[in-house]
Amino acid sequence: MRTNLVLARVGAQSLHREWIDPSRPRSWDLRLVPYQTIPSQGDIDCTVGEVVSGPKWAGIRHALHAWDGWRSYERIWIPDDDIRTDQHVIDTMFDVADAVALDLFAPALDEESFYAHYSTMRNGSFYGRWVGFVEIMAPGFRTTALERLLPTLDLTDTGWGWGLDSVWPKLLGYRNVGVIDGTAMSHTRPVGQMRDDGLHQRILAESDRVQEGYDCAQVHTVFGAFGEDLRPMDLTPEQLLVHVVRGWQYLIERDPRVLSWIVDFHRNHFPAPTYPVEGTP
Repeated sequence: MRTNLVLARVGAQSLHREWIDPSRPRSWDLRLVPYQTIPSQGDIDCTVGEVVSGPKWAGIRHALHAWDGWRSYERIWIPDDDIRTDQHVIDTMFDVADAVALDLFAPALDEESFYAHYSTMRNGSFYGRWVGFVEIMAPGFRTTALERLLPTLDLTDTGWGWGLDSVWPKLLGYRNVGVIDGTAMSHTRPVGQMRDDGLHQRILAESDRVQEGYDCAQVHTVFGAFGEDLRPMDLTPEQLLVHVVRGWQYLIERDPRVLSWIVDFHRNHFPAPTYPVEGTP
């Protein structure tokens, strides 16, 4: 059995076929959780679960409770099906998460991506960052961390999961949570589109309720960073802020408000967890 698992919530237009190179070995199994009938997958190496209608996190919750096999893997990545990437990048993401001992992680989004939160976008100053927020779009988990966080999936009655990505870092003490800039991927569809305004309002209300219940909020702060050698960069808070701003200059040029958001989060959320923490190189 491979070490890692990709558990993907997919539809008929999923990009997951692009993720696999059948000519090369890989470190992860692919298990699909369809929300609608999908074409036969007979020509690629994957497992197709039962069709579970509804939003992403309703289906993922069902799959995690119905199939216990996920507990045998070391790490699990749960992406949306509109992520464009390839096998090598996914392998590297898992390798980095293991080497840096991340409990909750995600690949950064590349410069061409549709995005909702600036902190999820690639920062050119770093290979990776210890952060306070990993979006529900494409989170990865150390399996022991996912076991701990599994009960939180019952908080989302809508199945959309908004707000859980604020709860998870809080429950993990904002430690060993990371975004990996060196394995950036592309998010190919606009975010947050709803079929009606009533649903949108219910999802927003649920997110507020979930965050209030855990006394938490989105924390788009960079607490520390590591280079391509996967070792922590020795930076004072002021030096770190300079690197953060420099790495997101392309976002600031698109929308100058990003600069004030960066500064506000760094002003409001220091002192940060000390890095490296136990388990990091």
